[in-house]
Amino acid sequence: MERYFSNNFNINRRAPINNFRARGKTKFNIGYIVMIFIVIFLAIRAFNVINSYSERGALPYIQLLNFSMPVVETTVYDESVHYESKLTLKKVIAETLGLTKISTSSIIGNEISLFKNIGNPEVASKSKIPFLSRYEVSENSIAKVTEEELAQLNGVSEAFDPNLKAILEPLNLKVLIYHTHSHEGYAEIGADARWNTDNEDINVMGVGDVLAKELEEGYGITVIHDKTIHDNNYTVCYDRSQETLQSYLNEYGDFDLIIDLHRDSVEDKNLVTANINGQDLARIMFVTSVNSSRLQANTDLANGLAGITNSLFPGLMRNKDIFHYDIGGINGFNMSLSDNIVVWEVGANVNLSIEAKRSAKYMARIIAEYFK
Repeated sequence: MERYFSNNFNINRRAPINNFRARGKTKFNIGYIVMIFIVIFLAIRAFNVINSYSERGALPYIQLLNFSMPVVETTVYDESVHYESKLTLKKVIAETLGLTKISTSSIIGNEISLFKNIGNPEVASKSKIPFLSRYEVSENSIAKVTEEELAQLNGVSEAFDPNLKAILEPLNLKVLIYHTHSHEGYAEIGADARWNTDNEDINVMGVGDVLAKELEEGYGITVIHDKTIHDNNYTVCYDRSQETLQSYLNEYGDFDLIIDLHRDSVEDKNLVTANINGQDLARIMFVTSVNSSRLQANTDLANGLAGITNSLFPGLMRNKDIFHYDIGGINGFNMSLSDNIVVWEVGANVNLSIEAKRSAKYMARIIAEYFK
Protein backbone atom coordinates (compact mmCIF):
# COMPACT_ATOMS: atom_id res chain seq x y z
CA MET A 1 0.00 0.00 0.00
CA GLU A 2 1.41 3.25 -1.08
CA ARG A 3 1.82 5.98 1.50
CA TYR A 4 1.45 9.56 0.52
CA PHE A 5 2.99 12.37 2.58
CA SER A 6 2.25 15.97 2.52
CA ASN A 7 4.78 18.14 0.74
CA ASN A 8 5.06 20.16 3.91
CA PHE A 9 6.25 17.25 5.98
CA ASN A 10 9.84 16.06 5.94
CA ILE A 11 10.26 12.70 7.59
CA ASN A 12 13.92 13.42 8.23
CA ARG A 13 13.31 16.72 9.98
CA ARG A 14 13.69 16.57 13.75
CA ALA A 15 11.44 18.42 16.09
CA PRO A 16 13.19 21.35 17.79
CA ILE A 17 14.61 20.42 21.18
CA ASN A 18 14.75 23.08 23.82
CA ASN A 19 18.18 23.50 25.38
CA PHE A 20 17.06 23.60 28.99
CA ARG A 21 20.55 23.73 30.33
CA ALA A 22 21.42 26.72 28.19
CA ARG A 23 18.22 28.48 29.05
CA GLY A 24 18.55 27.86 32.80
CA LYS A 25 22.21 28.94 33.05
CA THR A 26 22.79 32.45 34.55
CA LYS A 27 25.51 34.57 33.04
CA PHE A 28 27.62 36.14 35.87
CA ASN A 29 29.50 39.28 34.97
CA ILE A 30 33.14 39.21 36.15
CA GLY A 31 32.81 42.94 36.77
CA TYR A 32 30.69 42.26 39.86
CA ILE A 33 33.44 40.13 41.38
CA VAL A 34 36.03 42.82 40.71
CA MET A 35 33.75 45.46 42.23
CA ILE A 36 33.21 43.39 45.39
CA PHE A 37 36.96 42.92 45.84
CA ILE A 38 37.55 46.67 45.38
CA VAL A 39 34.90 47.53 47.97
CA ILE A 40 36.36 45.06 50.48
CA PHE A 41 39.90 46.35 49.85
CA LEU A 42 38.87 49.99 50.33
CA ALA A 43 36.86 49.13 53.45
CA ILE A 44 39.91 47.44 55.00
CA ARG A 45 42.13 50.42 54.09
CA ALA A 46 39.62 52.87 55.58
CA PHE A 47 39.44 50.83 58.80
CA ASN A 48 43.24 50.79 59.05
CA VAL A 49 43.41 54.57 58.47
CA ILE A 50 40.92 55.24 61.26
CA ASN A 51 42.63 52.78 63.58
CA SER A 52 46.05 54.40 63.00
CA TYR A 53 44.92 57.70 64.52
CA SER A 54 44.63 58.59 68.19
CA GLU A 55 41.27 60.25 67.72
CA ARG A 56 38.54 58.92 69.93
CA GLY A 57 34.84 59.58 69.50
CA ALA A 58 34.44 58.12 65.99
CA LEU A 59 33.94 61.47 64.22
CA PRO A 60 34.23 59.95 60.68
CA TYR A 61 31.42 57.47 61.44
CA ILE A 62 29.28 60.24 62.87
CA GLN A 63 29.88 62.46 59.83
CA LEU A 64 28.90 59.56 57.57
CA LEU A 65 25.70 59.06 59.58
CA ASN A 66 24.96 62.80 59.40
CA PHE A 67 25.42 62.71 55.61
CA SER A 68 23.07 59.75 55.16
CA MET A 69 20.53 60.90 57.78
CA PRO A 70 20.44 64.73 57.96
CA VAL A 71 17.74 64.63 60.64
CA VAL A 72 20.30 63.14 63.05
CA GLU A 73 22.67 66.03 62.46
CA THR A 74 20.03 68.69 63.07
CA THR A 75 18.47 67.11 66.17
CA VAL A 76 21.18 65.11 67.94
CA TYR A 77 24.68 66.04 66.73
CA ASP A 78 26.80 68.13 69.13
CA GLU A 79 29.84 69.52 67.31
CA SER A 80 31.56 70.62 70.52
CA VAL A 81 32.03 67.00 71.61
CA HIS A 82 34.51 66.58 68.76
CA TYR A 83 36.32 69.88 69.25
CA GLU A 84 39.78 68.32 69.23
CA SER A 85 39.18 65.64 66.60
CA LYS A 86 41.57 66.05 63.68
CA LEU A 87 40.41 62.93 61.80
CA THR A 88 37.42 63.71 59.57
CA LEU A 89 35.49 61.72 57.00
CA LYS A 90 37.14 63.77 54.24
CA LYS A 91 40.60 62.89 55.57
CA VAL A 92 39.73 59.19 55.83
CA ILE A 93 38.57 59.11 52.20
CA ALA A 94 41.68 60.99 51.00
CA GLU A 95 44.07 58.66 52.83
CA THR A 96 42.16 55.55 51.79
CA LEU A 97 42.47 56.53 48.14
CA GLY A 98 46.11 57.57 48.59
CA LEU A 99 45.44 61.17 47.59
CA THR A 100 47.44 62.62 50.50
CA LYS A 101 50.64 61.15 49.07
CA ILE A 102 50.40 62.98 45.76
CA SER A 103 53.13 65.60 45.36
CA THR A 104 55.69 66.79 42.83
CA SER A 105 58.44 64.78 44.53
CA SER A 106 56.38 61.58 44.55
CA ILE A 107 55.50 61.92 40.86
CA ILE A 108 59.17 62.47 39.93
CA GLY A 109 60.19 59.57 42.16
CA ASN A 110 57.80 57.18 40.45
CA GLU A 111 59.16 58.12 37.04
CA ILE A 112 62.88 58.30 37.92
CA SER A 113 64.09 55.75 40.46
CA LEU A 114 67.11 57.89 41.39
CA PHE A 115 64.73 60.40 42.95
CA LYS A 116 62.39 57.85 44.53
CA ASN A 117 63.10 59.04 48.08
CA ILE A 118 63.54 62.71 47.31
CA GLY A 119 60.59 63.56 49.53
CA ASN A 120 61.79 61.46 52.46
CA PRO A 121 64.40 63.44 54.43
CA GLU A 122 65.43 60.41 56.50
CA VAL A 123 66.16 58.24 53.47
CA ALA A 124 67.46 61.07 51.30
CA SER A 125 70.06 61.96 53.89
CA LYS A 126 71.52 58.44 53.97
CA SER A 127 74.55 57.55 51.94
CA LYS A 128 73.94 55.96 48.54
CA ILE A 129 77.53 54.63 48.41
CA PRO A 130 77.20 50.83 48.84
CA PHE A 131 80.56 50.20 50.56
CA LEU A 132 79.86 52.69 53.36
CA SER A 133 77.87 51.04 56.11
CA ARG A 134 75.33 53.09 58.01
CA TYR A 135 76.22 53.98 61.59
CA GLU A 136 73.50 52.61 63.85
CA VAL A 137 72.66 54.51 67.03
CA SER A 138 71.05 52.53 69.81
CA GLU A 139 67.97 54.06 71.37
CA ASN A 140 69.50 53.44 74.79
CA SER A 141 72.54 55.55 73.92
CA ILE A 142 70.50 58.68 73.26
CA ALA A 143 70.12 61.06 76.18
CA LYS A 144 66.55 62.31 76.18
CA VAL A 145 67.46 65.22 78.47
CA THR A 146 71.05 66.44 78.54
CA GLU A 147 72.87 67.58 81.67
CA GLU A 148 72.70 71.12 80.36
CA GLU A 149 68.93 70.88 79.98
CA LEU A 150 68.59 69.43 83.47
CA ALA A 151 70.68 72.31 84.80
CA GLN A 152 68.34 74.73 83.05
CA LEU A 153 65.30 73.17 84.70
CA ASN A 154 66.92 73.09 88.11
CA GLY A 155 68.57 76.47 87.75
CA VAL A 156 67.30 80.01 87.50
CA SER A 157 65.36 80.84 84.35
CA GLU A 158 65.95 84.01 82.35
CA ALA A 159 62.27 84.72 82.99
CA PHE A 160 62.63 84.76 86.78
CA ASP A 161 62.23 88.00 88.74
CA PRO A 162 63.37 87.55 92.36
CA ASN A 163 61.74 90.81 93.46
CA LEU A 164 58.20 89.49 92.97
CA LYS A 165 58.24 86.92 95.78
CA ALA A 166 58.32 89.56 98.53
CA ILE A 167 55.30 91.25 96.94
CA LEU A 168 53.23 88.09 96.32
CA GLU A 169 53.94 85.91 99.36
CA PRO A 170 51.92 88.03 101.83
CA LEU A 171 48.87 87.82 99.52
CA ASN A 172 48.38 84.10 100.29
CA LEU A 173 47.49 83.35 96.69
CA LYS A 174 46.34 79.86 95.76
CA VAL A 175 46.47 78.25 92.31
CA LEU A 176 44.97 74.96 91.10
CA ILE A 177 46.50 73.10 88.15
CA TYR A 178 44.77 70.06 86.65
CA HIS A 179 44.65 68.22 83.32
CA THR A 180 41.50 67.15 81.50
CA HIS A 181 43.71 65.31 78.98
CA SER A 182 46.11 63.82 81.48
CA HIS A 183 47.98 61.59 79.00
CA GLU A 184 48.83 64.26 76.43
CA GLY A 185 52.54 63.89 75.72
CA TYR A 186 55.29 65.37 73.61
CA ALA A 187 57.53 64.47 70.68
CA GLU A 188 59.66 61.89 72.52
CA ILE A 189 56.67 59.56 72.60
CA GLY A 190 56.16 59.42 68.85
CA ALA A 191 53.26 58.61 66.54
CA ASP A 192 53.31 54.87 67.31
CA ALA A 193 52.17 55.64 70.85
CA ARG A 194 49.89 58.36 69.48
CA TRP A 195 51.72 60.99 71.56
CA ASN A 196 49.93 59.81 74.69
CA THR A 197 51.68 58.41 77.75
CA ASP A 198 51.40 58.01 81.50
CA ASN A 199 55.10 58.87 81.83
CA GLU A 200 54.97 62.18 83.68
CA ASP A 201 58.48 63.12 82.57
CA ILE A 202 57.28 63.64 79.00
CA ASN A 203 53.60 64.54 79.28
CA VAL A 204 51.62 67.58 80.38
CA MET A 205 51.69 66.53 84.04
CA GLY A 206 55.48 66.91 83.99
CA VAL A 207 55.04 70.44 82.66
CA GLY A 208 52.57 71.08 85.47
CA ASP A 209 55.19 69.91 87.98
CA VAL A 210 57.69 72.49 86.74
CA LEU A 211 55.07 75.25 86.80
CA ALA A 212 53.93 74.35 90.33
CA LYS A 213 57.50 74.26 91.66
CA GLU A 214 58.40 77.60 90.09
CA LEU A 215 55.27 79.29 91.48
CA GLU A 216 55.82 77.95 94.97
CA GLU A 217 59.58 78.28 95.33
CA GLY A 218 60.13 81.30 93.11
CA TYR A 219 57.10 83.44 93.87
CA GLY A 220 55.62 82.19 97.16
CA ILE A 221 52.30 81.12 95.64
CA THR A 222 50.50 78.08 97.08
CA VAL A 223 49.76 75.49 94.39
CA ILE A 224 47.67 72.32 94.24
CA HIS A 225 48.70 70.23 91.24
CA ASP A 226 46.04 67.59 90.67
CA LYS A 227 47.11 64.52 88.70
CA THR A 228 43.82 62.67 88.50
CA ILE A 229 43.58 60.69 85.24
CA HIS A 230 40.53 61.98 83.39
CA ASP A 231 41.02 60.74 79.82
CA ASN A 232 40.89 56.95 80.03
CA ASN A 233 37.50 57.36 78.37
CA TYR A 234 38.15 60.28 76.06
CA THR A 235 34.53 61.09 75.25
CA VAL A 236 33.66 61.82 78.90
CA CYS A 237 36.97 63.34 80.06
CA TYR A 238 35.46 66.80 80.55
CA ASP A 239 32.74 65.25 82.71
CA ARG A 240 35.40 63.57 84.85
CA SER A 241 37.53 66.71 85.18
CA GLN A 242 34.41 68.69 86.07
CA GLU A 243 33.86 66.35 89.01
CA THR A 244 37.47 66.86 90.11
CA LEU A 245 37.30 70.63 89.81
CA GLN A 246 33.97 70.82 91.62
CA SER A 247 35.33 68.75 94.51
CA TYR A 248 38.20 71.23 94.99
CA LEU A 249 35.84 74.19 94.83
CA ASN A 250 33.60 72.55 97.42
CA GLU A 251 36.54 71.95 99.76
CA TYR A 252 38.61 75.12 99.32
CA GLY A 253 36.26 77.65 97.78
CA ASP A 254 37.36 79.54 94.67
CA PHE A 255 41.02 79.81 93.70
CA ASP A 256 42.85 82.91 92.56
CA LEU A 257 43.73 81.04 89.36
CA ILE A 258 42.66 77.67 87.95
CA ILE A 259 44.60 76.22 85.01
CA ASP A 260 43.46 73.31 82.84
CA LEU A 261 46.86 72.59 81.28
CA HIS A 262 46.94 70.98 77.81
CA ARG A 263 49.11 70.65 74.75
CA ASP A 264 47.86 71.05 71.19
CA SER A 265 48.22 68.74 68.19
CA VAL A 266 49.80 70.13 64.98
CA GLU A 267 52.16 69.03 62.20
CA ASP A 268 54.34 72.13 61.79
CA LYS A 269 56.84 72.46 64.64
CA ASN A 270 57.73 76.02 63.61
CA LEU A 271 54.18 77.05 64.42
CA VAL A 272 54.56 76.07 68.07
CA THR A 273 58.24 76.83 68.76
CA ALA A 274 59.84 80.14 69.75
CA ASN A 275 63.46 81.00 70.48
CA ILE A 276 63.76 83.35 73.45
CA ASN A 277 66.98 84.14 75.30
CA GLY A 278 68.77 81.62 73.11
CA GLN A 279 66.51 78.70 74.06
CA ASP A 280 63.76 76.89 72.15
CA LEU A 281 60.45 77.16 73.97
CA ALA A 282 57.03 75.68 73.29
CA ARG A 283 54.64 78.45 72.32
CA ILE A 284 51.58 78.92 74.51
CA MET A 285 47.93 79.65 73.79
CA PHE A 286 44.97 80.73 75.94
CA VAL A 287 41.55 79.29 75.09
CA THR A 288 38.03 80.39 76.01
CA SER A 289 34.66 78.88 75.14
CA VAL A 290 31.56 80.75 74.00
CA ASN A 291 29.21 78.46 75.94
CA SER A 292 30.72 79.30 79.32
CA SER A 293 28.22 81.14 81.51
CA ARG A 294 31.18 83.20 82.79
CA LEU A 295 32.52 84.00 79.33
CA GLN A 296 33.29 87.67 79.98
CA ALA A 297 35.25 86.98 83.16
CA ASN A 298 37.09 84.06 81.50
CA THR A 299 37.93 86.28 78.54
CA ASP A 300 39.16 89.14 80.73
CA LEU A 301 41.47 86.74 82.56
CA ALA A 302 42.86 85.24 79.34
CA ASN A 303 43.36 88.68 77.80
CA GLY A 304 45.16 89.87 80.92
CA LEU A 305 47.60 86.94 80.80
CA ALA A 306 48.02 87.34 77.04
CA GLY A 307 48.79 91.05 77.36
CA ILE A 308 51.56 90.38 79.89
CA THR A 309 52.96 87.60 77.69
CA ASN A 310 53.10 89.80 74.60
CA SER A 311 54.66 92.64 76.57
CA LEU A 312 57.37 90.66 78.40
CA PHE A 313 58.04 87.82 75.98
CA PRO A 314 57.05 88.70 72.39
CA GLY A 315 56.68 85.60 70.25
CA LEU A 316 55.93 83.21 73.11
CA MET A 317 52.24 83.16 72.20
CA ARG A 318 51.19 81.34 69.01
CA ASN A 319 49.02 84.31 68.16
CA LYS A 320 48.93 87.69 69.81
CA ASP A 321 45.27 87.16 70.62
CA ILE A 322 43.62 84.43 72.68
CA PHE A 323 41.85 81.58 70.89
CA HIS A 324 38.10 82.01 71.27
CA TYR A 325 36.30 78.74 70.57
CA ASP A 326 33.13 80.16 69.09
CA ILE A 327 31.10 76.98 68.58
CA GLY A 328 31.33 76.06 72.24
CA GLY A 329 33.54 73.48 73.93
CA ILE A 330 32.46 70.32 75.71
CA ASN A 331 30.78 71.45 78.96
CA GLY A 332 32.12 74.90 78.08
CA PHE A 333 35.52 73.41 79.02
CA ASN A 334 34.17 73.60 82.59
CA MET A 335 34.85 77.33 82.56
CA SER A 336 31.39 78.09 83.96
CA LEU A 337 32.57 76.91 87.38
CA SER A 338 34.80 79.91 88.07
CA ASP A 339 35.67 83.41 86.88
CA ASN A 340 39.32 82.52 87.39
CA ILE A 341 39.73 79.50 85.12
CA VAL A 342 41.80 79.41 81.95
CA VAL A 343 42.52 76.64 79.44
CA TRP A 344 46.26 76.92 78.78
CA GLU A 345 47.87 75.10 75.85
CA VAL A 346 51.64 74.57 76.16
CA GLY A 347 53.14 73.62 72.81
CA ALA A 348 52.02 70.59 70.83
CA ASN A 349 52.81 66.96 70.15
CA VAL A 350 55.76 67.98 67.94
CA ASN A 351 57.52 69.89 70.73
CA LEU A 352 60.09 68.23 72.98
CA SER A 353 59.02 68.02 76.60
CA ILE A 354 62.05 70.09 77.63
CA GLU A 355 60.75 72.94 75.44
CA ALA A 356 57.38 72.82 77.21
CA LYS A 357 59.07 72.70 80.62
CA ARG A 358 61.18 75.73 79.80
CA SER A 359 57.96 77.52 78.88
CA ALA A 360 56.48 76.59 82.26
CA LYS A 361 59.03 78.83 83.98
CA TYR A 362 57.99 81.71 81.72
CA MET A 363 54.36 80.91 82.54
CA ALA A 364 55.13 81.23 86.25
CA ARG A 365 56.58 84.70 85.67
CA ILE A 366 53.50 85.69 83.64
CA ILE A 367 51.22 84.55 86.49
CA ALA A 368 53.32 86.37 89.06
CA GLU A 369 53.14 89.59 87.03
CA TYR A 370 49.36 89.18 86.71
CA PHE A 371 48.95 89.04 90.51
CA LYS A 372 51.47 91.80 91.25
